[in-house]
Amino acid sequence: MATLTASPGSRINVRDLPSTTAPIRHYGLPGDRVEIITSVNSSSDGRLWYQVLFPRTGARGWVRGDLVRPDSSAPPSSFEPQRVSFAPGSSAATVGGRVQGSQVRDYILNARAGQTMSTSITGTSPFLQVIVMQPNSRTLYTGSGNWSGVLPASGDYYVRVRIVPEEQANASGEYSLTISIR
Repeated sequence: MATLTASPGSRINVRDLPSTTAPIRHYGLPGDRVEIITSVNSSSDGRLWYQVLFPRTGARGWVRGDLVRPDSSAPPSSFEPQRVSFAPGSSAATVGGRVQGSQVRDYILNARAGQTMSTSITGTSPFLQVIVMQPNSRTLYTGSGNWSGVLPASGDYYVRVRIVPEEQANASGEYSLTISIR
């Protein structure tokens, strides 16, 4: 978790992409609590940006790093996102890892509109969950089974593995995730 910080009474822009030139999706206020989804150093402005989720509303977007204060006492809840690439001649890749409590593992892959993405997960916990997020940060799929869908836009997709929120206090699991693009 984290807190949005700025001068009292100001609005904090929440953008579609990690750039000050990206469209503003909505805004937050100083003191708003957010969940950090991931972070990147933007190539367009060199700044740290956080992709955040507003837990009360479900709204999400990108906020400049200087306007987000991560909770310092919280244990690490995520790992650096890992870019997935396919071996020459292959359209699928398998990654694996372990998540515990509120930890998440993010995988990034580039795909084009009209392609079909499929995900398949197996693991040691029945509480493993996969979330597929579009380049605009909107959720395309959330579930615990196999999934396949036609992609609506071109760009970087995030595939997240976590424990379902209702079981995060007590659960952990190792997993193997296969992602394919056709």
